[in-house]
Formats: sequence, C-alpha cells, structure tokens
Amino acid sequence: MPSVWRSNLYLLASFPVGIFTFVFFVTMLSVGVSLLIIWVGVPILVATVASTKFLAAGERRRAGWLLREPIPSLYLPSHRRGMLGYLHTAIGDAAIWKDMLWLLILLPILGLAGFTLAVCAWGVALGMVFLPLWYWSVPDGVDYGLFTVDKLPEAFGMTLIGLVLLVVAAPLTRAFGYGVGALSRGVLAPSERRRLMELERTRAGAVDAQAAELQRIERDLHDGAQARLVALAMDLGMAQEKLATDPEGAQELITGAHSEAKKAIAELRDLSRGIYPAILTDRGLGPALSSIAARNPVEVALDVDLEERLPAATEAAAYFVTVEALTNVAKHSGAANARVRIGRRAEVLRVEIADDGDGGADPEGAGLTGLRQRVEALDGRLAVQSGDLGTTIRAELPCASSSRKT
Repeated sequence: MPSVWRSNLYLLASFPVGIFTFVFFVTMLSVGVSLLIIWVGVPILVATVASTKFLAAGERRRAGWLLREPIPSLYLPSHRRGMLGYLHTAIGDAAIWKDMLWLLILLPILGLAGFTLAVCAWGVALGMVFLPLWYWSVPDGVDYGLFTVDKLPEAFGMTLIGLVLLVVAAPLTRAFGYGVGALSRGVLAPSERRRLMELERTRAGAVDAQAAELQRIERDLHDGAQARLVALAMDLGMAQEKLATDPEGAQELITGAHSEAKKAIAELRDLSRGIYPAILTDRGLGPALSSIAARNPVEVALDVDLEERLPAATEAAAYFVTVEALTNVAKHSGAANARVRIGRRAEVLRVEIADDGDGGADPEGAGLTGLRQRVEALDGRLAVQSGDLGTTIRAELPCASSSRKT
C-alpha cells in the first residue's frame, strides 16, 4: 500500500490531469474525424495517437510512483510506412484503445471522485479540529454544515469528532488512491497474454537473426577463407611436384601460397571479430567501437559515455547494432560523416547512429529488420528515422546494474 501523502497527492493531481485529457482528446478527435473528408484530419489523428502514447506514459509514471513499481508499455510495431500505415497499426492495437479508455473516460471520472473525496475528508476533519479557533474569531456562533456552534464546549466537542475523522480520512484516502492506481496499472499495463505473444515474437525474431548470422558465417567461410585455403593447398601441392624439376616455378607457387595464407588469416580474423571481438570482452564497448570507427571508410564521430561495464548481452547487442549500422552507412548511404552516441540513463542504454547521407532507408528492409530482432530479443526498442537527407537509428536496450568497471 502507498503512503497517505502519496495517495492524496495522486488523487489531487488526478482531477486537473483528467480534465485536461478529456478536453484535449474530445477536441482532437472531433476536429480530426470531421476533417478526414479533406485529408487534413489524417495528421491531426496521427498527432492524437502520438499524444495518447505520450500522456499514457505519463500516467504509467504517475501510477508507478504511487505503487513504487514501474509499469511497462507494449505497443504493436508499425509495419507500414507513412501516416496511413501508422494509423492502421494504431487502430488495430488494443493498447491504444486501453490508453484512450483510461485518459478519456476513467481518469476524468475517478479523478473527480478522488479529488472530491480527498478535499472533503481532510477539509471537514481539519475544520472540526480547528473549530475552537474559528469560534474564537467569530464569537456570535459558527454555522458548520448542518450544525450551529455557538458555545465553546460545543466547539471543543467538534474538535474531538474532527480527530476521529482524521483517523478515518487517512486510511480512506489511502485505500482509494491505491485503488485508482491499481486500476490504472490494470488498464495501462499489457496483459499477460500480450506479453507472452510479444515474448514469442521477439524470441522467434532472435532465432531468425541467429540463423541468418550462422548462414552468413557459413557463406563467408565457404566463399572466403575456405576457398583461399583450398587454393593454398593446391599451390603447395604443385610446388611440391615442381620442387625437383623446376625450382623457380616452385618458388613462384610458394610465394603465391604465402600471399594466399596471409589473406586467409586476415579473413579469418575479420570473421572472428564479427562473431564476438576479443577487445569487447577485454576492454568494453568504447574501445571496441573505437577500433571499428577507425577502420570505417566514413569519418565517424564517436561519443561513448559509460562509467561502468554493461551486462555482456547488452554490450554485444549495442556493439553489433552499431557495427551493422556503420557498415550500411559505408555501403549504401553515400555519407561523408557519421555520428555515434552511446549513453546510459537509469536502466536503459541508448544507442544513436546518424549520418548525413542520401537517406531513404527502408525500416522493413532485411538489414534493419535483423537489427530490430536483435534489439527486441533483449526487450529493447529500435526506431529508424530516414528522410531525404540522412538516416538516424536509435536503439534502447535495458541493462541491469553492473559492477564491472570500464
């Protein structure tokens, strides 16, 4: 149960917040729906949906502050581009409708009821407690509701009743505040079925991403290092045959085999670095990304602000998201500069990769889908913003406290 003062602050704030959300959504929905006929209503409805998510997030924080526990959110990812695709996803998302139910109907009603209860309970109780002072300032008698107090003993008698009401007001408002907060959590938090569905989806995405990674490794081994090793073996075999009869030809073959061996070693080193770089394990995310940025054809400004080592899974996800994004920048964007910012805020690691290239990246393309699956496997979120100029990729990864120092 929350404390008395938390419950009362929550109840007192719920009334103005509820009035604001009611007026805001009635206005936005009325204007947006009425202007749909000329398409002006589409961006208004998109703004309404975005505002719904923002205000619902504020309500989750308020209820989480009251209940002393975070309340998660879970929305369907949009698989269509543009405003119509965004609206189509929002219409089919039960979480959006639950947010609207709370913000448009339940919060205004419960906010008014809670505000009235808190003000009346504490106002009546405190008024009775201090009634002797009131009587002293108005000696002709005090009209207090249904009663008229015109004698000092009566005023002190009302004080005793007020003390009893104070004892009652505290648990009453506390219980009502807890009930409203618990109802907010029940409406705004994702259901267990929704969580299981999301878990199955993200785990399936993680399996697909892992399978694609294994296929890439197999392809790189087959087409790269394995082919070079086969050519190396053939050159050494031919050199062995010519060693007695044609020493110069054998020497040329050995020189070529040596060159192929060095190239095979380099490819194996790059391949092992792509699987899990040793520098990431030994020195952490900052130094590992510094080595990647130094080798990237595009100039990269790297800003890693971390005071301690992160969990291994979070470090690996942040590393591979950054590496894959910088690889795409170098191959497809036509950018001259890129910027990587990595920082931690509370229990969330934020990764941002931006470039000044041509833009036009497809969020549903194979590469970005793989990144999204890798991030969502850790219950994180990945957003892509790509216009006519430049692309920005933002990933948020949950990370528990870690005692490993950088």
